[in-house]
Amino acid sequence: MLRIFKRWLAASYLPTTKFEPGMQSSISTLLGYVGGILVIAFSLSALGIGVERIAWVASALSVGIGFGLQAIVQNFISGLILLAEQPVKVGDWVVLGTAEGDVRRINVRATEIQLGDRSTLIVPNSEFITKTVRNMTLANAEGRVLIRLPMPLTTDAQKVRDLILEACKAHEGVLETPAPSLTLEGIENGLLIFQAIAYVASPRLAGGVRSDLLFTILDALRQADLPMATPTLVMAAAPAAPSALSTAPSPVPSSPASPLPGVQG
Repeated sequence: MLRIFKRWLAASYLPTTKFEPGMQSSISTLLGYVGGILVIAFSLSALGIGVERIAWVASALSVGIGFGLQAIVQNFISGLILLAEQPVKVGDWVVLGTAEGDVRRINVRATEIQLGDRSTLIVPNSEFITKTVRNMTLANAEGRVLIRLPMPLTTDAQKVRDLILEACKAHEGVLETPAPSLTLEGIENGLLIFQAIAYVASPRLAGGVRSDLLFTILDALRQADLPMATPTLVMAAAPAAPSALSTAPSPVPSSPASPLPGVQG
């Protein structure tokens, strides 16, 4: 009966309200928890177990919870906090450590995140409470496309600026507001560093739009005969081997013998 009510609530009633999908899922889950607790309470009451006995059983279970079920209770309480405060809700795009994806479901013990390769990552709820989580869509659902482009120092910077901004504005996935922007960050290793920023409707679209813009920008630069930066390869010359030197002593010319005094030929 509880499952039928929960299914009707999630499929028929809540979609007709003004609540967003994440809030609808949270309400449905919380009411499911409350209904389950009430069913257990009524069942125990029907069996003749009063409040005093329930308190005694709860105190006995608390000892076992403290030793063996601590992690389970921690994840359960963390799940209730997630559903109540909603720092992360169903439909959000989150980054947790090296994992990044859509929150598909918040369960009693763990949360399901669908990754970019369509696999599902199951994360304990306590991870969202005790660790740093980046919610890409909590306050703003827009995504950002960032492109850094090094160019030779002799490049016509104004021409590069016009080409990149034109490519950003021409892409149908780039939002008009906020408008795309381009800045010249500075000079690094003798190269001009351009940085372009454009905004898309969702962070899920940022990767595809960035790839499209790179193809378009590189093609436009090639057609405009603007040279791209090439990596500089520095080769160290090996020291030359010392030449062989002759160690033989140079001949010393002998002086002609002078005639001895008193000797006549």
